[in-house]
Amino acid sequence: MIEPALLIQRFLDDDLTPEERVTFLQAVDADPMLRRRWLNLEMVVAEASRLPKLIPSPRFLSELKVKVAPPVPNWWERLCAAVTTSRTFEWNLAGAAAAVCVAIVAVAGLLTMMPERVVEVPVATAPTQTTAVGMKQEPTVFVRLVLLQPEARSVSVAGDFNGWNPARTPLERSDGGMWTATIPLSPGRYQYMFVIDGTQWIADPLATEEATDGFGSHNAVLDVEI
Repeated sequence: MIEPALLIQRFLDDDLTPEERVTFLQAVDADPMLRRRWLNLEMVVAEASRLPKLIPSPRFLSELKVKVAPPVPNWWERLCAAVTTSRTFEWNLAGAAAAVCVAIVAVAGLLTMMPERVVEVPVATAPTQTTAVGMKQEPTVFVRLVLLQPEARSVSVAGDFNGWNPARTPLERSDGGMWTATIPLSPGRYQYMFVIDGTQWIADPLATEEATDGFGSHNAVLDVEI
């Protein structure tokens, strides 16, 4: 049997078969804690998709390449490496003595010719950033509504959150006749109904609470909490 956490993840990834989707909705209907975990993960996914994508500037990339790339040795470092690198030579005593004398004379001449230099190292100063503190925004909870209606041609939802106008909140059809919609809501208590094919109004069969509408019917009740 699939674990609840894995079942929620596969549902969010749209990786369930129609039979597994029905099993998942039945499990959500029977377990309020599972339904709360599902809605919380829906909120995390929706908020993550709204995060800005940071693109590094060309200046940052160029500075990064300079810091990552190995430094290019100057002529003095190359000379020292050439002199100190161990090698295998075929030599005799007279040739070795001559080579040592030539090396000493060359190094002494180079040291005499080298001018004194003062190297100025630029210091990068990070730009000052000022963050404007705006007014505190009201928290938003993303609620996912699901209805299984394989024969329906269209499904929408009408409720307190959209002025009871079903045209403002249509649901999308997925495999197996599943209709879904994710809507942002402020914390509170809402009544709503599904509208099938624009004419048939039904309460949400997965709702845990209903309320009379004053005309002999019942609306589904949704409590949104942080």
